Amino acid sequence: MIYFKLLNMNRKKIFFGFAFLVVICSGGLAQNTENAKPQILTTLAQDDGQSGHIEIIQPAQVENLLKMQIANNRLQKGIPGYRIQIFSDSRQTARQKAEETRGSFMRNFPDTEAYMKYLAPNFQISVGDFRTKNEALRAIKKIEKHFPRAFIVSEIIDISK
Repeated sequence: MIYFKLLNMNRKKIFFGFAFLVVICSGGLAQNTENAKPQILTTLAQDDGQSGHIEIIQPAQVENLLKMQIANNRLQKGIPGYRIQIFSDSRQTARQKAEETRGSFMRNFPDTEAYMKYLAPNFQISVGDFRTKNEALRAIKKIEKHFPRAFIVSEIIDISK
């Protein structure tokens, strides 16, 4: 068995390395309960007999920080991502046209969510919940055939669907 010990690293490097790991893995950790040991620590501590063994030596504050991050993630309404904006207008008929555009989009792309919002004085329709810009770029190629003025925007996206 291979043992990785973090004994010789100074505490700052361990703390910042673990904090980085918390940020990277925070999306997948949101399902844990308040008092349970964070899933990443449980997973790392398991010995399946086929891989090496990692021993984590850390102060209790690091685990508390991880639990705080998990609790904070539960309060978030979404994550930073991308959507494709297909409509924006401020004229008197903007609301009606926005609803028509949303309906047209949903008929053509029933598997992709369309969101209407009002940011004074504009009604806007943006579509999709893309985690990366590459996902949005792939989707916009299809969407531009029906909505040639479409463009990618950064937004907080919903990942619960």
